[in-house]
Amino acid sequence: MAGTGKAKVKSERLEAEEELRKEVELKEEARITGERIEQQDLNQGMDTGTHSSAHRGVNWGPSYRMKPEIDQAAATKKQIEARAFELYLQRGCENGYSVEDWLTAEKQLKQQHTK
Repeated sequence: MAGTGKAKVKSERLEAEEELRKEVELKEEARITGERIEQQDLNQGMDTGTHSSAHRGVNWGPSYRMKPEIDQAAATKKQIEARAFELYLQRGCENGYSVEDWLTAEKQLKQQHTK
C-alpha cells in the first residue's frame, strides 16, 4: 500500500509537469503567431516589385508605424502647458492671463499640427 501512494504522487507530478509544458508550448506558439502577423502587417503593401520571395518587403520596424490621424492632430497637455508658459514669459510674467495663454497655446499648436 505504501508504494501506491508514492506512485500516485509521482503520477500527479508528471501530469502537472505535462500540463505546464503544454501551457508553455501554447504561449510560445501564440507569441510566434503574433510576431508573424506583425511582420505581415509591416510588409503588407511594401512589395519591391520582384517575384523573388527573398525580396518581399521592408521591415521598417514599429517606430515607422503611422499614427492615427486623431493622434497626429491633437496637441498633448504637456505641449499646451509648455507653450502657455512661453506666452506667460513673453508677457513679462504678468499674472491673470492663464486661461487666455492656455487657449492661445491650444490654438497655435492646433494650427501647427494641421499644416
